Amino acid sequence: MEKLMYVLAAISLLACNKGPEPEAPAEGPRKIYFTGITESNDVGIITQRDTTDWRFDDKWVEQEEKLFPATGEQSCTQAHAHNIFAFPNPTTGLMKLHIAKRQATRVELRLVDQDFKVIFSRDSVLNGINIFDITATAPKDTVRLYYKFTDGSCVYRGHGDILVK
Repeated sequence: MEKLMYVLAAISLLACNKGPEPEAPAEGPRKIYFTGITESNDVGIITQRDTTDWRFDDKWVEQEEKLFPATGEQSCTQAHAHNIFAFPNPTTGLMKLHIAKRQATRVELRLVDQDFKVIFSRDSVLNGINIFDITATAPKDTVRLYYKFTDGSCVYRGHGDILVK
């Protein structure tokens, strides 16, 4: 019985000397992983599609929203004839971007690395093939092109992943 008393006393002392509970890490922006690409050749023929790329219905988190100035537009789900994709993908640094849009539609682009550092930014892009040389600025890794097509107060959002070799 005496040994049991010593054991209980030791457990009580250890419990009393317990340090404070460590604080839980602060919630930060969730990590966004760039995975999968829509593969395309030098002339823009898509050879393998990633179903999350080059769409117009993205639901962005705060980190993604902050890439563009807030202008109060609303996300739209109505039919449209817009189109966008990059080729070749993968690329060695010379990226061609095919854009089809209505004349009055404004297109904004943000190319970011996996840490969300902006590699390049464009706030007005024309219809047709736009060529960007990202050889000197993009890491040899998967980067993400965020785009926003704005028709008046209606906006369509999306992204496409690009592998730079």
